[in-house]
Order: sequence, then C-alpha cells, then structure tokens
Amino acid sequence: MSNNVRQEKTPGAPSLDVVTARIGSAFSLRGMGITAVRVAIIGGFLLLWQIASGPWIEPFLISSPSRIFSSLITGFRDGDLLQHTWVTFEEIAIGFPVGAISGIALGYAFGRSRLLAEIFEPIIIALNGIPRTAVAPLFIVWLGIGLWSKVGVVFLLTFFLNFFITYTGMRQMDQEYIDLARLMRVKGWKLTFKVIFPAISPYLFTGIRTSIPFAVIGAIVGEFVASTEGVGFFIRMSAGIFKTADVFVGIIVLMIMVIIMDKIAAVIEKRALRWQTQTEHIQIQA
Repeated sequence: MSNNVRQEKTPGAPSLDVVTARIGSAFSLRGMGITAVRVAIIGGFLLLWQIASGPWIEPFLISSPSRIFSSLITGFRDGDLLQHTWVTFEEIAIGFPVGAISGIALGYAFGRSRLLAEIFEPIIIALNGIPRTAVAPLFIVWLGIGLWSKVGVVFLLTFFLNFFITYTGMRQMDQEYIDLARLMRVKGWKLTFKVIFPAISPYLFTGIRTSIPFAVIGAIVGEFVASTEGVGFFIRMSAGIFKTADVFVGIIVLMIMVIIMDKIAAVIEKRALRWQTQTEHIQIQA
C-alpha cells in the first residue's frame, strides 16, 4: 500500500530533486550577482581614488591605490613590514585567547552563581567603564614598552566583551536543559560541557568573533602609546614623516589580519555548531 502511494505522482509536477536543483541554481546565480556588485563597487571606488589623486586632491593627503600597492610590496619584500606584522600578531596571539577564555569562564561563573553575580556585577561594570586609552599608559608603566604591555591591553578589551556576552547567554539559557540533565543524573563537568556550553555556544562564538577586531584595536592602542615595533608603531612612524601611502599599508595589513582571524573563527564555529544545523534539518523534514 505504502509503495503504491510512493509511486503515485501528480502529472506534470516536478520531482524534489528538480526543485532542489532549481533552488540551488537560483542561489548560485544570486551569489554570483552579489559578488559582481561588490567587485564593481570596490573597483569603482579604487578607480575614482586613483583618478582623484593628483588632479583633484593632493597625493600628499590621500596617496593613491597604485602608490599604496607599491609600498605594500616594497615593505614585505624588505622584511621590515613583515617584522612589524609578526610583533603585532604575537601580541594578539597571546592576549586574545587568554582574554576570551577568562571572560567566558567568569561569565559562566556569574551565570551559575546568583550570589557571585550580585556581589561583583557592579564592580565589573564599573571597571568596564574605564576608557582603554586611559589604562594603556598604566600597562606601559607596569609591564614596560615591550610585548607584555600590549598583551595586557589586548586581554582587557577581549575579556570584558566575552564576559558580558557569555553572561548574557547564561541568563538567557532555558533552565529546562539543566533540569532535564539533572533528572538523568548529569552533574559536574559533564553538565557544563555536555549541556550548558552547547546551549550557549552561539553566544560564545558571537563573543569570540566580535572581540577579534577589538583585540587588534587593543594591540594598536598599546603600540600607539609606547613601542619600538609593531604595525601600530609603523603607522605612527609613517604618519610622523608624512608617508601617507605607508599609513594606508599599515591599515590594510590590520584589515587582512582581522579578516583572516574572523574566517578561521567562522570555520571553527561552523564545525562546532554543525549539530545545530543537523537538528534544524531534521525538524524541517519532520
């Protein structure tokens, strides 16, 4: 009976595979169209910039894409820009994960303990209200002008952002998850890593991806205040001798750094939250 039902089809109705193929083709064409529009916008902007540099606006003020590209190649070829980039990356590579993990851990602790949150939440909010540019000189005094003062600033910016987003996720989490887990006698680290963290994982990855640009900003702020190397030092030094093209080169390097870090985080997020996609797919099929 069920086999006969499966074999019956509405005359002229397209099969599911055909519909899926059409939808995939439509999305593919739409994606290509969006990419083409992006390329056209960026290309048009760079072309206007190149044309305006000289006849309309002094190159001293805005440089030009051709000069910036030439300075970028020269900087990496000489190795000077590569060294500055590596120093900034080192500062972020140490401060960012430590700040993110500490913020997530404290946000989790506040979410699990109402008493802890009531005692320390106003203090954390007050500390977060301190401008980072005001704290950076203190880190220079305490830790010197080397690597660790910039790591401290990166840690500070990363910590607070991940803390507040994780704490928000803990407060928004459905208590039924924990109640059901306790009915099944799930306790301790299993409750944390098998139930709570998966439930708030979208918040965790939102905090991590959102704090990536702030980590870069922290490193650059520290290098602006006092440093002898790093991309921030490179930008400050270039601006001091009026090399506008090199200033833009430093900005481009920072943009590339943020994009690469965000793409890596996006890949990890996609793999870690693959179970959510599978669950949604099952629900749609049902």
